[in-house]
Amino acid sequence: MVVRVKLKGLKITRNSAGHYYVYVRGTKRALISNFVGTRDALIERLGAIDVMTVYNATRKRELNRVYAEGTLGALVAWFKTDCPDYAKLSEATRADYDKAFDWLESGFDCPLDLVTTPELYDLRDRCAKEKWPRFADKMVSAVSSMFTQAVKRKKMTSNPCFGMDKIHKADPNANREWFGPEWAFVRANAPMEVLIPCMIARYAGLAGQAIVGLKEQQFLDHDLTGQAVQYTRRKNKKATLLPIMAELKAFLAARKVRSADGLIAIRDDGSVWASEKEMQTRVSHWLRDRERDGKIGSGTTLHGLRVSYAAWWKRMGASDEVARLIGDKSLRMGAHYTRHVEDEVSIVRAFSRIKNGA
Repeated sequence: MVVRVKLKGLKITRNSAGHYYVYVRGTKRALISNFVGTRDALIERLGAIDVMTVYNATRKRELNRVYAEGTLGALVAWFKTDCPDYAKLSEATRADYDKAFDWLESGFDCPLDLVTTPELYDLRDRCAKEKWPRFADKMVSAVSSMFTQAVKRKKMTSNPCFGMDKIHKADPNANREWFGPEWAFVRANAPMEVLIPCMIARYAGLAGQAIVGLKEQQFLDHDLTGQAVQYTRRKNKKATLLPIMAELKAFLAARKVRSADGLIAIRDDGSVWASEKEMQTRVSHWLRDRERDGKIGSGTTLHGLRVSYAAWWKRMGASDEVARLIGDKSLRMGAHYTRHVEDEVSIVRAFSRIKNGA
């Protein structure tokens, strides 16, 4: 059996002749030089005992370093160890931040007063080339979050990340509202571990973070629809009591497999998800497999079902209530989720004029 270990803090380059070089970031020590072969062969070579010995010795020295006060490395150490806001981040966000800081490690000796907006743009562009554009944007977000907390505690005078635009251009159709036939197919064919989070997103509008921790005891009797769910969004700490639709009530009541601790979103074998990310990944993989089968279209995501829930309410005449229905504090988010419905209304209005001879 081959055990794969993720090696952090490596920089892999390739010269014009196609030869690979691998360095530990923040050092001039090359683990591998002038390697000829495929990338898979390079990865295999990285697992060799002689390479791992050098890597472990180098990384141990780097991880034990104490950076001078006023440097980027010292600020990262403070943020991850002593800043209470870092501990409040979700598991997925902390993982993204840690990956960003690992990539930045070669610049940890840089004094903070040399970190300017133009320098950050150069850093972002280099990151996009070495990694990919979305990673570069996440790196800037991680640094900006840290700088914001540093400004509050007088470790910096300002946040040079403010106002930076993104290098990754988001797909306008990402997380779109689902079409009726797509939802009908998933409703009829998805395995229960995929269908549970999909049903909750579609008929209660909950986000993945809320879904994965939802428990039986959070469902209460309610005069309006017979049952309501009480939850607090971790993102904004907003407490919501939401009457649930008949479709979701009937679905939850008919479940055959339940967990001992009352969690709603569980695997088919009754075990619980290790994290929100694990649940989201399972749903996403199943949806993309069905997309390749031609059963559903691209852009069908779990978050898109939350959009579908908001859009349904908009068509039912909800306005500012949409934000409240999806557990958001910002009215702007409700409008963002349903902006395409406004387009539909305008198109229908235009065709109505033709029909009426106007």
